[in-house]
Amino acid sequence: MNRSPWLILLIILASCSDNSKFRIEGIVDRANKKMIYLDEQGVETILPIDSARIKKSGEFIFKGKCEYPKFYNLRLQDNKILPMLISPGEKVYLKTSLESFGSNYSLEGSVGSMQIKMLNDRLAETKRKLDSIRIVYSTPPITKEKQELFNAAIDSIVENQRRFTLEFVLGHLNSMASIYAVYQKFDDKTFILYKNRDIQILKITGAALDTTYPKSPHVRALVSNAASLVDQIYSSGLRNLMQYANAEFPEIALPDPYGDTIRLSSLKGKVVLLSFWASWNNSSMDFNTSLLELYRQYKSRGFEIFQVSLDNNKDEWVQAIKYEELPWINVSDLSYPKSVIAGNYNVQSLPANYLLNRSGVIVGKNLSVSELNSRVPELIANN
Repeated sequence: MNRSPWLILLIILASCSDNSKFRIEGIVDRANKKMIYLDEQGVETILPIDSARIKKSGEFIFKGKCEYPKFYNLRLQDNKILPMLISPGEKVYLKTSLESFGSNYSLEGSVGSMQIKMLNDRLAETKRKLDSIRIVYSTPPITKEKQELFNAAIDSIVENQRRFTLEFVLGHLNSMASIYAVYQKFDDKTFILYKNRDIQILKITGAALDTTYPKSPHVRALVSNAASLVDQIYSSGLRNLMQYANAEFPEIALPDPYGDTIRLSSLKGKVVLLSFWASWNNSSMDFNTSLLELYRQYKSRGFEIFQVSLDNNKDEWVQAIKYEELPWINVSDLSYPKSVIAGNYNVQSLPANYLLNRSGVIVGKNLSVSELNSRVPELIANN
């Protein structure tokens, strides 16, 4: 049977007009007559799109339109959220229950949404491992050896998650799910991609997606806010994680006893011991005494100590320096216990220290004097 050219044209136009439509249907077990909502997740705001009452069978349906992939949330009345990444033309089907909504569900028909699920499932698994490790190693007694094993276990889990995220992003540079990945966090403050070298990944992701989806507000935000996001990663990563190997230091610029501001970065090119102490802490005072010979022996060969005091009384701080005859750099903001610097470097107890090589890279944490006597000459020799 021959069809009219006009009829064929109408069919083509109709099919083209459907390209922007999407459909989400699914089943939420044991959610009879509860309301379910569809929201669009904006950069800074959430836009309500539609709502429906779940049938006795658990079924619901949403229909919508989008010109390019967008982030959406399915939301129940109790604010449980199931995140999705919907592309034009997708027909999505999901199955879950009232109890596990957002945390345990099956989904098909949307590549982006399945990628989001995979990212969240992997992060949830990592968080469970971190919690288990903390429980295991929090049982008394807490020995130095036990603490070192704990740190190593945490470092390994965190690094595995970071590498997983990096591999995902680099393998999906043209997917909006990569934006979701680079913004993921271990907690409210700690990004998964927190190392200095990860900054380039943010730039690469923004540049790739800006070419593919130039109209997307999320893409524009990633590109325009790259600098501020980098600053957040610098501070939050070092403040909240215990992975410091091969990480550059966050800057410290504080006044010495004479009021002159000294920057930690001004010592780049030297082997530096960044040390935290306080005049009121006997352990750190004893540690200072044991550092004197190390400093005398290696100062002329490119070794320096940059010491940050967690005091809040200038007179006591200055008197301790004079009494102990401490010859190295000493600075303080005199704001303890509200010291931002101590928070940035995750100082939990005194004394605390970080060893930096000539390039300003952290190569050791909380080293003993005997360990320093071994590491410092090695670093000095590596010109």
